[in-house]
Amino acid sequence: MNDDFSMDTLPRPLGGETYLEIADHDGGNVTLTYNDLWLMIVCQTSLDGDWARVREAAGMVPDPTRKRALADRLWKLERALGGLPPVPQNVMRLNLHRAHKWFNERTVSEARNW
Repeated sequence: MNDDFSMDTLPRPLGGETYLEIADHDGGNVTLTYNDLWLMIVCQTSLDGDWARVREAAGMVPDPTRKRALADRLWKLERALGGLPPVPQNVMRLNLHRAHKWFNERTVSEARNW
């Protein structure tokens, strides 16, 4: 068996898993979950990076209150940090469909697969 290849893969994220930890201006850590990642992808790819439009669109999908709260949190974080970390293209490609399906059809979940 080739050591560079593993059959072990992580299960699909449910939403509450940690996607990335970033430092704030005070040296503290801010955790971004897959819920955050998916909303960042929807915002960037479908709503021109406009968090006000995300909030408006969230009113027409399942779990609008929690999705608006995520949008508010990310918008506030973006302003506080002078921007959110860019989503790498490989992560964007892997999560693009999932992000839109989550936004349009699913609820926010704090559950974790890992």
